[in-house]
Amino acid sequence: MSINIISFLRKYRLQKNLRRLKKHLKIGNSHFFEMFSINLVKPLSDKRYVTIGDDTILDCLISFESSSGEVIIGDNVFIGRSKLICKSKIEIENNVFMAWGTYVYDHNSHSLDFREREKDIAQQLLDYRNGDFFIENKNWDVVDTKPIKICSNAWIGMNCIILKGVTIGEGAIVGAGSVVTKDVPAWTIVGGNPAVVIRNLEGKLKK
Repeated sequence: MSINIISFLRKYRLQKNLRRLKKHLKIGNSHFFEMFSINLVKPLSDKRYVTIGDDTILDCLISFESSSGEVIIGDNVFIGRSKLICKSKIEIENNVFMAWGTYVYDHNSHSLDFREREKDIAQQLLDYRNGDFFIENKNWDVVDTKPIKICSNAWIGMNCIILKGVTIGEGAIVGAGSVVTKDVPAWTIVGGNPAVVIRNLEGKLKK
């Protein structure tokens, strides 16, 4: 199959997906690369899940694994082929760059209690064998979740992981491959696993 046909099919699926989810979205004058998609599991009929501002370019996957959650993306944002996985809230303000391969994950996915994880596996098997989506009936009540906020003018390098409850301050830079487990101060550069402050941005490099 030629590259042009594959590209056409991806764009067609994208437009079909956006039309299907229209009532759950508020989208400004923004643009979507062909791999952009939004996944909703058991969406509530009257709930808005995604708000996107103007002059933003997205090539990411936004995934809601339950009927809760909200993703807000501001103006003049670029997100490469990354994944935003939301149960509570992910907010990305204006003028943010996010490179490819990053995961923004606002929940633990499973309980810390091994017995609840055993139940998760059993329920996944049951759902799959019944022909349902494998987390169709997952118990989210035992999963810890906290909102994530990425403030304006931040830059997230490629292949980062941003975990629940984190705020990345204005103008902060997260080095490639970092795992962010704690708040990042404004106008700093952080890196590593777990990410730590490497240096402060000063002078003309900050507001």
